Amino acid sequence: MNKFLLLYRGPATSPDASHNGWPQWFTGLGEHLLDVGSPMKQGHTLHGDGSADESATPLNGYAIIQAEERAEAFRLVQSHPYLSLGDEYTVEIFALG
Repeated sequence: MNKFLLLYRGPATSPDASHNGWPQWFTGLGEHLLDVGSPMKQGHTLHGDGSADESATPLNGYAIIQAEERAEAFRLVQSHPYLSLGDEYTVEIFALG
């Protein structure tokens, strides 16, 4: 099995945003779910010259799954409830290792 990092990217969601469907989606992954991940907020960017700013990529969270191949990872993620929030919300998938 290969590991894949899922990055949830999009506008910030409000603290009271519904997470309906998330527990069912995670449960449905079964052995494919390695790390349920965590929400991410207040990102900052550190530059090579030592300066910092608040221009970090708009990431909302992450999870780690495993699948035999990339096509299977895409199939597993297609039903993720985050994708139902609108076209500006995406799940980016990266192979690990």
